[in-house]
Amino acid sequence: MKKLLLRKPYIILLAIFYTLQSCEEEFIEADLPVASIEKKKTNFKPKLLQNPYEIQTFRKAYQKVLDSVNTGTYKTGKAYEQDKSVNRNAYDIKPNHLYIKFSPKTDEQEHILQQHQNIVFVDYPFEYENGEHFHRQNPLKEGERLSFYASIPIDSKYPKEISHTILQEMYMPENDGNLDTDTEPDKNTRRGFVDDKVDLMNHVLEQAYIDTNNKDLLPSPTSSKEKRDCETCFLGINLRRKWRPRGNVKIYDDNMGTSTYTVTQCTTSYTYDFSPCYRGDYANCPRRIQRRSCKNVTKSRPGSYVPIDGANMLIRDTWTLDRAIADAQGNFRFKEVRAKVRYVIKWDRHQFSIRDNSGFFQAEDKGPKLYNQPWNLKITGGRMKYRGQIFQAAMHFYYHNIGGLTRPPTNGFWKTQIKIAAVEKNQGPSSTKMQLGHGTFGIVPHIKIKAYGDSPEMVYGRTIHELAHAAHWRVDPISWDNLVERGYLYNFGSSNPGPAGESARRLIESWATGVEIYLTNMRYRRLGPNSYDYQDTNLQDRKIDNGSESKFYTTAFYDMYDSFNQRNEHGISVPLDRVSGVTWRNMEKSLIGTTRWEECRDKNIAISGRSSQIRELFGNW
Repeated sequence: MKKLLLRKPYIILLAIFYTLQSCEEEFIEADLPVASIEKKKTNFKPKLLQNPYEIQTFRKAYQKVLDSVNTGTYKTGKAYEQDKSVNRNAYDIKPNHLYIKFSPKTDEQEHILQQHQNIVFVDYPFEYENGEHFHRQNPLKEGERLSFYASIPIDSKYPKEISHTILQEMYMPENDGNLDTDTEPDKNTRRGFVDDKVDLMNHVLEQAYIDTNNKDLLPSPTSSKEKRDCETCFLGINLRRKWRPRGNVKIYDDNMGTSTYTVTQCTTSYTYDFSPCYRGDYANCPRRIQRRSCKNVTKSRPGSYVPIDGANMLIRDTWTLDRAIADAQGNFRFKEVRAKVRYVIKWDRHQFSIRDNSGFFQAEDKGPKLYNQPWNLKITGGRMKYRGQIFQAAMHFYYHNIGGLTRPPTNGFWKTQIKIAAVEKNQGPSSTKMQLGHGTFGIVPHIKIKAYGDSPEMVYGRTIHELAHAAHWRVDPISWDNLVERGYLYNFGSSNPGPAGESARRLIESWATGVEIYLTNMRYRRLGPNSYDYQDTNLQDRKIDNGSESKFYTTAFYDMYDSFNQRNEHGISVPLDRVSGVTWRNMEKSLIGTTRWEECRDKNIAISGRSSQIRELFGNW
């Protein structure tokens, strides 16, 4: 009886759903930071751009459009026919811009060029969109200096005493005041119809870009409310309209606060339907039913985006350049333009230049080509983040508060802009070679940073460390050279350089280590929590007997400044430090004329008057 009842339809409808195992969880991260914009290295030969604005090229395009007008291929309006200011002859188009190559022969000439307010330049020809491709194909010969390329108005003043070549004369209609008009700014030029001189020039611009295979650089057709496909909208630069390139640049710093992100959390569960068993369908018994549910979950992680204060931003419209400097919030804003532009971030300022992996060429990273759109860049990793951290450290040491310390060597007459190579292979330690950099007029970089892949604070601190060496050299180049010779050169960099070498190396590296901790703390505590400690403990948990790091890279100078005695916290294996409050300016004075560790100790005693405490501190090593 029971068996028959189970087979009845109403019983089958009450099929038993037996839930067995439950769940698998999947996590899909929904809004992780956008990856930095980097192109993969390739071996293909780059396409060289042709200049649509070169005067003869532009005149030919102008003549083609005139021919179309004169033959009736293009229809004309009354305003065009009655406008006597319209050039009816292509040779009436006169150049208003120059494309120039500057080839400075000395550091002084390069400084003059860098100081010029109205010249924005790059170290590769405009025919190349990517400087790395040019430099890879055209490596510098021995003793050869970099040349610089710029586009300037024809009546601009420029340093004619610097060796230069006018590569091309150009006509830039975007900069022709005769074409400026505030009337009918929303008017679209229709292809094949010339109603006024602006319509004419719009056609010429498009023709010049087509003739030079640059059609992809033209803005997309203007949208139209009346016609969805906008077939009558003109494909080109509308000289009636201007727009202002702008944007914001930030970098993700793992050591700066916390940030939130969203993940999609999915759960999969299974239930089992045994009803097929009661119908005799044992092949499908039980039938597994999968259920999947998802929800967004907000999580937190260490780090956040911070603005790149002082970033050097460029925009490029084929053969023109403009520059804007990002403010403290990372915002930048250019003057108005008409064309589609490519955004570029150039890792340099007047006082310093971040070089690429080779160390010989200016580091820069390309952004997108945009029309009437801002570039809001969020750098999250890779080469761009590495260069950004080095740049921020150099900006700090050169342009921000450094507590009274001397800045590294500055760019000026009879001086050389400091070149910092962002080496992308961690082969050997980072280094500072001031004599080599100045001896080659900055062709060979003064500093090489080898910290690719390290945490942001480590890259930042490493850069501060090497710049501290450069500042030490500026304070007293003779004593610094003596320390380098005794600490490194005479013993070929041996880990056991002998008593004189140990004394010299300990002095030069301890000073840079102290400045590294001090300025890195200053940055992160200004932007993040006041409780921040560089590398967790300001290196003050480092044991006295811990190889070359403790032997040469001591915390002695930072210990004289801070009020923390690490022995109270970490025990007798770390230095005894009962000194505090010695200023960085006074400690820097102790470097002048000093070539031995003990000599530096005695000068600090004389300056601060704390004999027993300083002797006790220096005696740890």
